[in-house]
Amino acid sequence: MKNTLWYLGFLSLLSLLYFVTGEIGFLGFAVFALYFTIYKGNNEGLQINACLATRNAFLFVVLVGAISLFYINITQNKSFFPTTFFLLFSGSIVISLLPYGYYNSKEENYENKN
Repeated sequence: MKNTLWYLGFLSLLSLLYFVTGEIGFLGFAVFALYFTIYKGNNEGLQINACLATRNAFLFVVLVGAISLFYINITQNKSFFPTTFFLLFSGSIVISLLPYGYYNSKEENYENKN
């Protein structure tokens, strides 16, 4: 699992399309660069920590998605859709990988103490 997930970091190169097209949605791909940080984890720790971290991302997507759709419905501002998808897409990856890094460092500190 470890050797395949970190390859997702190469999707961050798609964010360069923002400079060509000017569409903010392409900037969401820049957060895939965080996947390069998970290369050094072991497989068992990766699975446990990924489960813990994706729980936070799921809650973020549900709450921010509901709030954004409510805002779009109230204001009838359809131009907010690309920004909403950018927020949901990049936010869920960041909120998933930052706790993963925390859980992984906590596990390494525990192993160093023993």
